[in-house]
Amino acid sequence: MLKIYAAAGKTKPLDIKNNLANAQAEIDKARESGAQLVVFPQGFLTGVQLGILADARYVAKLYGESVDSLTQANPDMYILADLYRDGQFVNTVSHGGKTDTADSFEIDGVKFAVFSTAAQLREKAADTCADCIVLNESAPVVAGSRMLLKDLLQAVQTGTGSAVFANLGGFGFTSHPDVYLPAVCFMDRQDTVFTTTLPEYINCNKLFTVGKATQGSRLMNNLPKLEFDIAFNSNPLIPCQLDEKAYSLDLFHLQSVALAARMANINCKKAVVAVSGGLDSALALLVTANAFDLMGIDRSGIRAISMPGFGTSNTTRSLAQQLVESLGLKFELIDITKSAHQALLDIGHDGKTPDVTFENVQARMRTLHGLNLANAIGGIMIGTGDLSEEALGFATYGGDHLASYNVNSSLSKTVIRTILPYVIEMDNMKSAAQPITDILNIPVSPELVPHGGEILQKTEEILAPYKLIDFFLYCFVVAKLSPIEMAQRASCVFEGEFGASYLREKAEMFCRRFITGQFKRSRAPEGAITTHAHLCGASRAVQRDSSMGVFNHYLGK
Repeated sequence: MLKIYAAAGKTKPLDIKNNLANAQAEIDKARESGAQLVVFPQGFLTGVQLGILADARYVAKLYGESVDSLTQANPDMYILADLYRDGQFVNTVSHGGKTDTADSFEIDGVKFAVFSTAAQLREKAADTCADCIVLNESAPVVAGSRMLLKDLLQAVQTGTGSAVFANLGGFGFTSHPDVYLPAVCFMDRQDTVFTTTLPEYINCNKLFTVGKATQGSRLMNNLPKLEFDIAFNSNPLIPCQLDEKAYSLDLFHLQSVALAARMANINCKKAVVAVSGGLDSALALLVTANAFDLMGIDRSGIRAISMPGFGTSNTTRSLAQQLVESLGLKFELIDITKSAHQALLDIGHDGKTPDVTFENVQARMRTLHGLNLANAIGGIMIGTGDLSEEALGFATYGGDHLASYNVNSSLSKTVIRTILPYVIEMDNMKSAAQPITDILNIPVSPELVPHGGEILQKTEEILAPYKLIDFFLYCFVVAKLSPIEMAQRASCVFEGEFGASYLREKAEMFCRRFITGQFKRSRAPEGAITTHAHLCGASRAVQRDSSMGVFNHYLGK
C-alpha cells in the first residue's frame, strides 16, 4: 500500500517564485501526512495560459530550473510534476535527485500510468495496465463538462480495476477566455471522491492510499464521451443528457468562480453592478454576490446602482431596489435623465424625438457612470449582456455593450430563465427568491422610450420570442446548420406554434443580424467561456462584408 497526495497550492499566473514557495509548502504537507508520492497538476508554476510568453525560452528554462530545485530539496519524496518543453507541458517523475519522463513508473511494486489529458485517457484506457491511473490535466471547463468527466473516470475504474486518481489544475488560473475549476478525484472499489465546487476542492481530503489493482470488467468498448450530444428540442442550450438542476447550479458556480479569479488576479475587492430590474442584471448581481462569498469578501464591496432614464418603468425600478436590498446591499439611485438630455442637446438633437440616438444615449450614459464609479472606488464594472444579445447585436455599441468583465456572455436568455429558479434555492441566495420570481414574470424590455412609467417596448415583439432566437443560435453555433435547415428544424420542434413563413423570416433576421453585429462582438469585454455554446474566439467570427452572400444563397435570395 502506498499513500499519494494531491498538491493543491494556489497558482498565481506567471509568478513562478511565489508558486514555487507554495509548491514546497504542499510537499511539506504531503511529507507530514506520510505520503510517498506528490502529484502536481499541469502548469502549477505558471498557469497554462501563457499568451505571448508561450514562445519565450526563458519561461521554459525558469520552469525547468524551479522543478529541479524542488527535486533537489526533497530527495526523499516522489514528485510527479511537469516541465514546459517545446510549447507544451510534459510530465516527469522525480526521486533521489533524478528526473525522468513519466508516462508510467513504479513505486514499491505499485504501478502507475500517467495521462496529461482526459481525451488521451479515454483513447488508451483499454490498453492500460496499472495499479493506479493518474490524470493531472489542467483544462478549461464549461458547465456540465466535469459531470461527463466523472462518468468517464468511473467507467475507466470499473473497466480496468485500477484505482483512478486525478488532480485537476486551475486554482488561481486566469479566467479569460476560459475558466478553470480545480478538482480532486479518487476512485477504487470502495471509495469515490470527486469535488465539483471550489469550496469542496479547498476543504477535501488530499491524501489517498493505493494498492494493487483488482479484476476489472474490461468493458471498455463504449466509454462515456467528453462531448455533449446534439439534440433539437425547445431548450437545446441545456444539454439533454444532464440533469437540469445540476447543470444550472454548475453553470452559476462557474460564473462566480470566473469572476472571483479575475478579481483575485487583479487584486480587486470592489465591483459595480448596474441593476435595471431585468433578467440579465439580476443574474449578474447574484453572480457578483456569490463570487464575493467565495472569496470571503464582505458584500459591502458591491455597489449596486440603478440608473433610471427616459423609459424606465415603475415596475423594474421597484424590482431593482427589492433585489438589491434582499441581498443585504445598499440601493443607490443615479438618475441619468438630465445628463442624457444634455448629451442630446450638445449634438443638436431636440432631446425629445425617440429615435435611435435618443435610445442609445441612455445606454452610453449608464456605462459612463458605471465605469466612472468603478474608477472612483478602485473596482471593476460587471457586464450584464447575454449571449442572445451578442448573437443579434442587440446592444448599444459603447453602451451596455461595454464593461470591465462580463459574467453573462456565454448564457442565452432562455438559459438565464432556466437557471435562476435553481439559483434562488441556494442557501446564500434564498433571500432574493421573491424579487427574482417577480422579475421572471415580466416581459424583457430595453425600456428606452418613455410611456408614462409603464413597460412599452417588449423585445420579443420587436425581434422574436427568445426561445426561437436561442433555438436558431443553437442550430447555427453548435449544430452548424444552414438558415433553411434552421427554419425546418424549428418547424418540427415548435410544431403548430409558428408558421413556415414566419420561421423563414426570423431565420433570415437572425442570420442578417448575426453577421452585421460582428463588429460589436469583436469589441466585447472580456469574460469566461462557461457553456459549450458561445461566441468567443476568432473561429466563431464572421466577416460582415462577404458572408451575407452565402446566407442569401441558402435563403433563396
